[in-house]
Amino acid sequence: MTLSLHVDNNVWNSHIKNVIKNYSSNNSEVIPVIKGNGYGIGKDNLAKKAHELGMKTVAVGTVYEAQIVLAQEISQVLIMDPVKSVDELAFKELSKLNPDKILLTVSSLKDNQKLGQTPIIIEGITSMNRFGIELTELKHISDLNIKGISLHLPIANSAKGKVSEISNWLNSYKTLCPKGEKVVYLSHVSESELKSLTITFPEFSFKVRVGTKLWIGDLKAFQIKSTVMEVHEPVNHNFGYRQREITEKHRLVIVSGGTAHGIGLQAPRSNVTTKQRLVAILSGILEAFGFSLSPFVINGKQRWFAESPHMNVSLLKLPVNSAVPAVGATISAQVRMTTTNFDCVLFN
Repeated sequence: MTLSLHVDNNVWNSHIKNVIKNYSSNNSEVIPVIKGNGYGIGKDNLAKKAHELGMKTVAVGTVYEAQIVLAQEISQVLIMDPVKSVDELAFKELSKLNPDKILLTVSSLKDNQKLGQTPIIIEGITSMNRFGIELTELKHISDLNIKGISLHLPIANSAKGKVSEISNWLNSYKTLCPKGEKVVYLSHVSESELKSLTITFPEFSFKVRVGTKLWIGDLKAFQIKSTVMEVHEPVNHNFGYRQREITEKHRLVIVSGGTAHGIGLQAPRSNVTTKQRLVAILSGILEAFGFSLSPFVINGKQRWFAESPHMNVSLLKLPVNSAVPAVGATISAQVRMTTTNFDCVLFN
């Protein structure tokens, strides 16, 4: 019944330490990001790893993710999503946390009214156009207890370039917020972009928030395994919730892993190239005729879903001329780590 994630500790540790090394200098360091499903590995496991590596500060997405990280002896947690004065539930959750161990993000002038002298970082609007104050608004927040500025850049390069965009913000911050600490939190910058910035602004301390690249940047460290729960021999019969028909040309293989694990659930794709768009069109056409490719691999090939995944298991079609996995054996799966909830995570 198990969908499990197996982590090669040696490969994983080596990768993490290499990323930290590449982003570290006299005035730069990595802030591990621990959010969502913990990149498939689990938020508690990532917090333990950060503590093991001596990381004193980590970043989480929301106020609701802070407590589980603080429980792992992390000294300080940066909450990246901005605090909004209209979100009463978030403020209620905030009241449960040790104020000495959290750092809040503010992205709007009106949202600082409930904060007083609470330590905050200011989110500046970037080409992401998601959250943030405008450059011209910096002069209105100079009296707050500002511990730094936060800039969340797009993954793709912006029209004017990330280094230019960040430089513009830092120059304005120095001038308009002279009392603010010379600390900048960055997301989605490369090692070369960071190096350029640290040389240009030696008076700033750069804290680079890294999540995907840090934790799951080397997929060789991971194996996903699903348990074969049942194999039905090839006969003409109906099956499943929708009573579809399967013929003697296929066996029906039932494996662990369903929608509760994130199997079959898919975020919209960023189809920007012609090839990606053609693949999306072809996938849609195939699905319309009942062909949906599963992430489960048997004999080196991803197999078709026999029908939509159930909550805890999936039903697969396997041609009769293909070798049959034994009940109780495990097969591999190719899943998106950030949207998959594993039954267990094993460190080898």
